[in-house]
Amino acid sequence: MVFHLLSLDTAAPASRQRLLASTAFVLVSLSCAISDSNFSQPAHAKGARRAASGGGGGVMLKSPNPTNPIEHNNRAVELGSLGLWADAIREHEIALEGDPYREDFKQNLSGACLRFGDSLASKKKYYEAMVQYRKALVADPANAVADRNLDECLKATGKNPDDAKVRHSIAETAETEGRFKTAQVEYRKVTRMTDDGASHADLARSLRKDGQDVPAFEEMKIAINKPWKDKNEQAACHSQLGDVLWQYAKSARDRGDKVAGMKRLQNAAVCYRRAVTLNPAYSDAIQGLKEVAREAVSINPSFDNHLMLAGAYQLSGDFEHAKMEYEECWKKGPTSPALAKARRSYHMAVVTNPTTPPAVLNTTLLKVEDSLKQNNDDPEMLYIYGRGKEAQGDKDTAMRAYRAAAAKNPLVVPDLAQGISRLGGGPPPTIAGGAPGAVPAGSGTAGVGMPAGAPVVPQAPAAKTLSPTRFAAIEGKIRSGDVDGAMKDLMDATDKDPSDGKAWLLLGRCYEKKGDLDQASATYRQANNLKDPEAKDALRQVDTSRIQKLKQEAEKQEAENNFVAAASSWKDAATIAPSLILPHKKLSEMLIKMGDQKEADKELKKVKDLEKE
Repeated sequence: MVFHLLSLDTAAPASRQRLLASTAFVLVSLSCAISDSNFSQPAHAKGARRAASGGGGGVMLKSPNPTNPIEHNNRAVELGSLGLWADAIREHEIALEGDPYREDFKQNLSGACLRFGDSLASKKKYYEAMVQYRKALVADPANAVADRNLDECLKATGKNPDDAKVRHSIAETAETEGRFKTAQVEYRKVTRMTDDGASHADLARSLRKDGQDVPAFEEMKIAINKPWKDKNEQAACHSQLGDVLWQYAKSARDRGDKVAGMKRLQNAAVCYRRAVTLNPAYSDAIQGLKEVAREAVSINPSFDNHLMLAGAYQLSGDFEHAKMEYEECWKKGPTSPALAKARRSYHMAVVTNPTTPPAVLNTTLLKVEDSLKQNNDDPEMLYIYGRGKEAQGDKDTAMRAYRAAAAKNPLVVPDLAQGISRLGGGPPPTIAGGAPGAVPAGSGTAGVGMPAGAPVVPQAPAAKTLSPTRFAAIEGKIRSGDVDGAMKDLMDATDKDPSDGKAWLLLGRCYEKKGDLDQASATYRQANNLKDPEAKDALRQVDTSRIQKLKQEAEKQEAENNFVAAASSWKDAATIAPSLILPHKKLSEMLIKMGDQKEADKELKKVKDLEKE
């Protein structure tokens, strides 16, 4: 029989293994073990202790009236032995509520719900049975028998349990109705079927709505490292991860821990920036970035924090406040290269935003003119000047600036060729012999520091990656121990060009140096997606380090013949490092030993696919 009547003092690991032939899910937070509106009455409700003195429908009980979790568990075992499953479940819930970290309490509750579900299913009360099977899976996600019996009930009601869309629809409906425990069980099933970013994000969202922030956070971390089909959904996940970190930062602030608060603020800002990189119009992420930046400035009004706040204001189109923050940065670091880059970005944002106030646009154009008087060979600044003049309606000056920029670097800004075409200039001009980039005589940018007709030497298009010398300087910083300085340069680089795989690779090395292996893995994965040749090996090495503790725990559990626990550890390892072969291979072995060939075959297929790669 499936539900083993455990007594607290005599239960052995081997007997619990025979209870649950299961695929290993990651354990959910215990707070989800009790209440869902479509589950039975909560443990603390009136009547939960009805069987305490010979209750249970007039059945005389031998166990004493329970006064502590162990006695409630033993009372539940006795009730279960009499087939009084509803009463047994209530007593198990009371026991678990009193001692939420007892694994055997969780397994006993799960087993009681399973047996009650089986009883209902045998009477063809499939919907009532599914309620109990889902309760069993909330208490113990590794209860494979409950999972399998739930599938059978779905089949009996005319639904296909192996269709991810069907399970997702059930979860979505339950979530909409506020039945979050039901939603979590179904979303977890979907993650096993699809294992993509969107399914893990759905589960994280449901957990967060249910007040389970820590499990939600862990699911979001898994989600951002999985494949995504929709960049906007991926951006939303990054933004929600930022929201959780921002919440943690406020908790640290309230208890006076400024160091932890600042670290979490910085991590939240990274998440929000990644969200905006994926979806530049994502207002929630922009607002979140502004809030964490303001908080960071209030804690420590440093150059970096003012720069972060300036960028947040700039993203939201609040150029006046952005300018004020950049002025604060200038007071603290007037010669900073980061400030020079930020100012250039600010000017670009001002001239390309159609809602920019005329006074702000005029001020920016004056600044750009001053810059061009000192260096009229800067194609990006020439484009910025031309775009600003176009916005003011001065098409002649705009055209001269565009053509001068094209002479220097026709690919400096993707909009440059379109700008020339917009103003009626046709395709970019060509030099003698047909090469692109020359400026016809008399078409110089008079009035912007470049006399009409001045000779222009065409330059090579801007590279998409950092220059080799810049890479050498950053790698030098890493070798010398200036990891923070290197990270700052690399974050600037990835913000300006998110498609630079080498920059992501070096950023991953910095995270690895600082001991943040989770972030290192995420950045190496990004570098690998961008086809950096060194990224795959770096990702494999860091992921191997990340799963070492789980590997040791799994091997210890396997040596004790505790295959259920070993499978759970290997499942966690496979989730953390999905591109490693070992966790999938070992998980398949544990599943075979537990008799779950169907799930084992899925893991073996992953092994074969990874071996092909």
